Amino acid sequence: MRAVCIHGHFYQPPRENPWLGEVGVQRSAAPYHDWNERVTAECYAPNTAARILDDDGMIEELVNNYARISFTAAPTLFAWLERHRPDIYGAILDADRESRERYGGHGSAIACCYNHVIMPLAARRDKRAQVAWGVRDFASRFGREPEGMWLPETAVDIESLEALAAAGIRFTILAPHQAAGVRAIGEDGWMDVSGGGVETRMPYLCRLPSGRSIAVFFYDGTIARDVAFGDLLSDGRRLADRLTGAFSRERGRPELVHIATDAETYGHHREFGEMALARCLRAIEAHRDIRLTVYGEYLAAHPPTHEALVREETSWSCAHGIERWRGECGCHTGKELGWSQAWRGPLREAIEMVRDALAPRSEEALALLVRDPAEARDNAVDLVLARWSDESVAAFFSRHAPGGIDAEGRRRALSLLEAERQAMLMQTSCGWFFDDITEPGSVQVMRHAKRAMDIARQAFGLDLEARFVEILRRAPVNDPRYATGAEVYDVLVRPAAADLPRIAAGTALYALFGLDHPAAASGIYDVAGDWPYRLNAKERRILGTVRVRCRATGEEALFDAAVCFSGIDRVVIGVREDGGGEAFWTVWESSDPAGAIAGAFSRVYTAPDLSDEERWTIAREIAPGIGDAVCAVYRDAMPTIGALDDLGIPAPGAAVRLLAHARAERLLAMIGEGCPDPGLFYALAEEMRAGSIEPDLAALGEAASRRITFALRAAAARPDDPAPLEEVSRIVGCAKIFPLLLALWESQNICVGMRGHYAEVRERAGRGDGGAERWTEAFGRAAACLGVRVT
Repeated sequence: MRAVCIHGHFYQPPRENPWLGEVGVQRSAAPYHDWNERVTAECYAPNTAARILDDDGMIEELVNNYARISFTAAPTLFAWLERHRPDIYGAILDADRESRERYGGHGSAIACCYNHVIMPLAARRDKRAQVAWGVRDFASRFGREPEGMWLPETAVDIESLEALAAAGIRFTILAPHQAAGVRAIGEDGWMDVSGGGVETRMPYLCRLPSGRSIAVFFYDGTIARDVAFGDLLSDGRRLADRLTGAFSRERGRPELVHIATDAETYGHHREFGEMALARCLRAIEAHRDIRLTVYGEYLAAHPPTHEALVREETSWSCAHGIERWRGECGCHTGKELGWSQAWRGPLREAIEMVRDALAPRSEEALALLVRDPAEARDNAVDLVLARWSDESVAAFFSRHAPGGIDAEGRRRALSLLEAERQAMLMQTSCGWFFDDITEPGSVQVMRHAKRAMDIARQAFGLDLEARFVEILRRAPVNDPRYATGAEVYDVLVRPAAADLPRIAAGTALYALFGLDHPAAASGIYDVAGDWPYRLNAKERRILGTVRVRCRATGEEALFDAAVCFSGIDRVVIGVREDGGGEAFWTVWESSDPAGAIAGAFSRVYTAPDLSDEERWTIAREIAPGIGDAVCAVYRDAMPTIGALDDLGIPAPGAAVRLLAHARAERLLAMIGEGCPDPGLFYALAEEMRAGSIEPDLAALGEAASRRITFALRAAAARPDDPAPLEEVSRIVGCAKIFPLLLALWESQNICVGMRGHYAEVRERAGRGDGGAERWTEAFGRAAACLGVRVT
């Protein structure tokens, strides 16, 4: 009769380069490569194994929060997790399966409109596609149809609810101020609750003009606000008390206390928020007359007794309805006070111009190629889910062009469908949410718009870019480096574009270092390189051919490519249509290969043309060589440094820095060996401390964390060998000398997973097994070092 549901909206926007299909390095996310990586480390991963601590601060239990809460499975986030963090992705899918057993067959995951478009601002055809793609994406991942669907930013109108109901969605979740009126089913008059006075502890039926209906849950706004912006997550028990104390005094009817927040609150926005959530869930489960539930289970047990009217064009994050995504309403993040959001209107106008110009031309062109353009567009998500594999493309056209379609028609249809996909991605809500048009979300939607415009130009000669830029000239910019949105477009959008020759050039550069190009890794492209000429000396060179095929559009070409690399600031890359091998010999035999490339190839790229991602990748590849070079210089200089020390002559500053680096490298080597001689480690650390030499603590902590994880994996793989566990204790002991900041999340998870084996071995030790006794002692010490309670 009394239940609690906590909903987390797990979402990240599409961040991939629209031409390459991979997320580029984002400097603001440092020390992580990008914001997806960072938020995963701070939120999505910790929630799969949230710690519950005992009174001594030791890890008592690990909880997969996803199995107990309700959560949004946003496609743009889950697609990234599937490819880049399959371990976390798999743990979330497992949690949904577990939740179905816990909640009577109803899973904890709900679907989301595909790429988080503000639905009331979308055209009807896009609303239909957003829902269709969201449903299909969900079903492909979770193996079941979704019961509920999250409306991005809870932005609602009747047409969007119709789209949900038509797709078989049973319920959605809204903020309390989005209710306009309520009444008991069967009554005539409506009670006005537009001031936020709706009773949130029950579901409501929303009848739609089509005759369909959908259930709506209006969450408790006060508690949700205190979780997201207050201090409720400072104590999980306190949060549980707040939720369980929100029931009415009446006992005669079922009640659901429920909240909805951005799920990134639990760990990313609020450090250790996932631990508070886990503690809260455990406290609620301990109640005798209150149970945890999810919306699908509660709705099945307690169908609506009341119906509601919704306030159209409202949302949970804009006090002015949906103005945040189309005008200067005053809503902002609070980070930059006084900044204008007048840029939002022109950006919305520019995006809608592309949308409205592209749609009729695309439908007309597709109608010549497939049986039903609208149905083909809605089903094109199957191509995306399969990364445009040959099998999925064949199956798609077998279904949608049963009369047959030639190779050129297939390429044209794929290009049109890719333009349509990019036109949806360019409407992602994050483009307008933040405080300036220079923000990553705004730049991203402009990049998707450019990709859509590029394809439209190639497919049917429709050139929209000049008009797009002209509209952006009316978008003021807060960042003093730019005057208008048009300048932002020129500097941050145009350079990200990558045609087939540019991808071939990047492929050659990556191949020089034995790496795959991100375009190939993304699955959007097939890239095949043949490199018969390669030189790895002080000046690196590679020459050969590259075949590039875009799976998403069917484009393909063969190129000659050459790279001459003398340093990250001295690189020349040449590309041209395949012309035979004479250009290779010209470059290979030349005493000035960089000049020869510039003369022999039609497309030439130099260091300033490299993207941040290319620079980041190559810099990481050559960085170890810099360290080796420094150590070599130190070895040569060491006798002189020793002589200076004997004579009492101060060593030059550069020599002191060399000495510090070399000693730090020795510490890193010891950690990499598992610290077999802690005494030697301590002695060198003391020597550095006495000489006021500050090592790179971040590098040492990272190395120690990696080695501890390596040792725990070895311990799990060799369950009766105490040596890896003893190594853990040695490394942690050495790390305390500085002290080092250790990343122990994975190691702790492994350690907790070994507790069952510990119980078995301890029984053997109790029977006098000496090997078992040594193992249990080693495990106990290692667990204590990791902060894990062994029983």
